[in-house]
Amino acid sequence: MRIPPFARYQRLLSSFGLVVSGAIIGSAIYMSIHQHTYNQLYVEMHKYLEENRDLRADIESLNKTRNKQALINVVNVHLLPKSQTEIISEDIQKEIEGDVKSELKLVIGQKATFVRDSQPLYERLITQRTYVLHDKKYIIEVKSIVLLQTELTVWITAQEKRT
Repeated sequence: MRIPPFARYQRLLSSFGLVVSGAIIGSAIYMSIHQHTYNQLYVEMHKYLEENRDLRADIESLNKTRNKQALINVVNVHLLPKSQTEIISEDIQKEIEGDVKSELKLVIGQKATFVRDSQPLYERLITQRTYVLHDKKYIIEVKSIVLLQTELTVWITAQEKRT
C-alpha cells in the first residue's frame, strides 16, 4: 500500500488554517461589538426605567396634592461630580439619586413653609450617609437645597469611600 506524499496537501492545510483563524478573529470582533451594543442598551433601559418610575411617582404625588397649592408636590435630586477625576458612571448616579429621592419621599405632601423652616433637618438626613452599590461604598454630601413653590430640588455630591 502506498502513502500519498504530504507535500501535496500542504497548501490546502495552510489555507484551511487561515480560514479557521479568520473565523475565530471575526467571531471575536463580532462578539465585542455585540457586547458593547448590549451594554449601551442595558444602561439606556435602566435610564428609561428610572425615568418611568420618577414620572409615576410625580403623577402619584400630584394626584395626592392636586387641590392643595401650598404643599410640596415634587422632589428632584441632582448628583454633581465631586471633582473631574472622580466621575461616577451614569447607572450608579441614577441609583444614588433614586435612593436619596426615596429618603426624601416623606417631604411630599407636607406644607412648603414647614419644609422651608426645617431645611437643616433634611440636610442632616442626607449628609454623610453611606450607600453601598455594586460592592462600593459612596458617601453623600448635600451641596444645596432649593424650594421653589411646590418643588424641592436637592443638589448632592457622592464620593467613593476608600477602605
